[in-house]
Amino acid sequence: MKTVIITALGLALSPIVLGCSPAETQPHAMSATEHEAAASQEEKSAQAHGAQYKPEATATKEACRPVRGATDACWTSLTNPTAEHAEQAKQHRELAEQHRAASAALRSAEASACTGISEQDRDMSPFEHREDIQSVSPLKEEVKVGRAVSYRTAGIEVVFRAVPGMTAEWLQRVVNCHLARNAAIGHDVATADMPYCPLTLRGAEASVRSVGDGFAVAIRSSDDKIAQQIVRHADSLQPHAVAAK
Repeated sequence: MKTVIITALGLALSPIVLGCSPAETQPHAMSATEHEAAASQEEKSAQAHGAQYKPEATATKEACRPVRGATDACWTSLTNPTAEHAEQAKQHRELAEQHRAASAALRSAEASACTGISEQDRDMSPFEHREDIQSVSPLKEEVKVGRAVSYRTAGIEVVFRAVPGMTAEWLQRVVNCHLARNAAIGHDVATADMPYCPLTLRGAEASVRSVGDGFAVAIRSSDDKIAQQIVRHADSLQPHAVAAK
């Protein structure tokens, strides 16, 4: 079976391309709601600068060459002293549009990823079902530097028992839905709501595969700091953690 790896970043960026936008206007810089609030603030700033722009305003300026001994005439030119406000208003409107596009990307990704997923499975992390977790183990990846080979802990692998109706494809869809949903509502908000779920972490990736009589979910990150955060979820997801719930 082909393994599919889904990242929150990939899901959110697929509907649009934001080009060279500032970092804070990229989809995963904040939640959809925060992007919308930022867009509103940028619009207010654009309006404030727009109100200060006066098309009819003029000021005179003499353009002289700063060269010793020059005999050229010192021409007078007209400028608009409020022109900078027009440029500032334009920049704020562009930022507002980028924030709205980022919000739309996150919401579109969530809607697409969660299509056909029940409300219960959308709202409840699959890792809430600790009774159906068979094992949790570190996820090791090979790292090659020249001829030397080492291993890094990239995250964890959680194996669920094959409950009735579960398939690798279905579980992958549920995982994809949560990655997209967590990005849309905000990673901090999702983590506060589901502190046990490694899918809430920004930059987490997840793939599902069949293993014997169960299904393994590999949660990883290429970022070592995020990988360490994923690993810290391992103990709370172990089957023995059920008794402590």
